[in-house]
Amino acid sequence: MRDIRHVVSIDHYLEEAVRAKQRLDVERWREELRPRAIRLFAARTTNLTWSRALLKLVVGELFPDDLFRELVGNLDRVPPRRWPQVVAIAVALRHSWRRGGLQRIAERLRVPRQRRTRRTSPPQSKHRRKQARAQRRRA
Repeated sequence: MRDIRHVVSIDHYLEEAVRAKQRLDVERWREELRPRAIRLFAARTTNLTWSRALLKLVVGELFPDDLFRELVGNLDRVPPRRWPQVVAIAVALRHSWRRGGLQRIAERLRVPRQRRTRRTSPPQSKHRRKQARAQRRRA
């Protein structure tokens, strides 16, 4: 009887060949094809403007949590004038896992850190403010 010490599986070689081809394809994409494709994409997007699709894409890339939906609501109902605020909220949520992260985002976006103090008396009209100034000058 013959002693077979090592049985080579052809499946193993086929799997290795498939993995090697995938690695080569990824390398070719990253080194040759991707730069050309991105340059073409960049050239074709020179006239791109804000759209709901772009807003959703940007927000989706930031992986917002449930708090985002609570603060913003349905993105399909947000008016375009609020889109900068929506992106800012999504970025803030992404960086707010630590207090310092939220603080840095607020500083970069020049968001006021403290609320303004409320007036205890109702605001005066322009005419009344002028009268008050005139009385102070006379005194």
